[in-house]
Amino acid sequence: MNPPLLTRPWLLAAPLLLLTGCGGGEVARETAPTPFVFRSLDLRQQDVLGRPNWELTSPEARYDLRRRVARALQPRGVIYSNGKAAYRVEASTGTVINDGAVILLEGRIRLQRLGKEPVMIQGSRVRWIPNRNLMEIDRHPEGFDPHTRLSAQRATFRLDKDTLELQGKPQLQRWAQAFDPFQANPAGAPQILVTVASVLWQPGSGALTARGPVLGERRPPGSPAGAPLQTLTATSLNGNTQTQLFNLGPPVLFSDPAVAGGASARGKAMQVDAAQQLVRIPSGCFIQQDGASLEARSCSWNWQTQAVAADGSVLLQRPASRQLTRGRLLRGQLGEKGFVVVTAPGGRVFSQFQVPPSKTPPRPAPPRPKPEPIRL
Repeated sequence: MNPPLLTRPWLLAAPLLLLTGCGGGEVARETAPTPFVFRSLDLRQQDVLGRPNWELTSPEARYDLRRRVARALQPRGVIYSNGKAAYRVEASTGTVINDGAVILLEGRIRLQRLGKEPVMIQGSRVRWIPNRNLMEIDRHPEGFDPHTRLSAQRATFRLDKDTLELQGKPQLQRWAQAFDPFQANPAGAPQILVTVASVLWQPGSGALTARGPVLGERRPPGSPAGAPLQTLTATSLNGNTQTQLFNLGPPVLFSDPAVAGGASARGKAMQVDAAQQLVRIPSGCFIQQDGASLEARSCSWNWQTQAVAADGSVLLQRPASRQLTRGRLLRGQLGEKGFVVVTAPGGRVFSQFQVPPSKTPPRPAPPRPKPEPIRL
């Protein structure tokens, strides 16, 4: 029995459309063999346990027997994890080299994760090495979920670990309004842009780890195009794009030059809850604005409601009014000009004011009249 066209573990279903013919007479010179043209191409591979590992189909393909190279149009496929479908893959063209040792995908490449959370990875050129569970994306790699876009110059996708590593000026962009990653890219500019040195992202769980330096930029809603941006710097970033919770490594510095007098905040660490629009400094909080300062063990700020909270050994200083306020728990609100109106629910507050001396001398008091003598 003749061996199959492709060696195990391949299964090739390909009705033949064009075959080379046999003719009589002498052959003057050796001609290159005509590639086989198939009506369809169906490639499948199993893992060591006999479970499906991946599959790739195409409505039309050309196979070069001598070079063992198949070129496919509009390839479509499925990538499995532990025998279960994990990703749906599609591309404009595909080249299967050495009977599947390497698969080169080009054009509009999309990997759609199958599951509850919509996630998509895309690029324009992918080198897929199935035996190593590895995809190398060297042109326009991007990862999307309903609020996030990750991009870089190149990326490595480790299929067995479900980890996408982005390198070469990686960026994280976030939109407050959710969008469908499978339909179209989000409309409008992102509200938050974060630049890091490298990113490790798990599309299935949303876990993200980034190596710094970290630079974040945010444009407050309603601010004009030329207005200065809020900036955030840190040494590292980790969190989860699904829960939208992120932690920034110290030292952390936040700056808002658009606020009257300029505002800044720093701390030993910072936590961002993008879903709740809340920033929290859990340790070593120090906020400064227009000469006034607020110190506390921890503090938080809601950038939607402008609510400010401080807890533990709170010290508020306002040099302009020579005011000093201490307390255990302070709550406040950022006004239109950036000033904080402070309240102290359920706690004692000590405030000290110094009244500046008057520049004009005091007016002398009028003499008090002598009392009339008592007459009988």
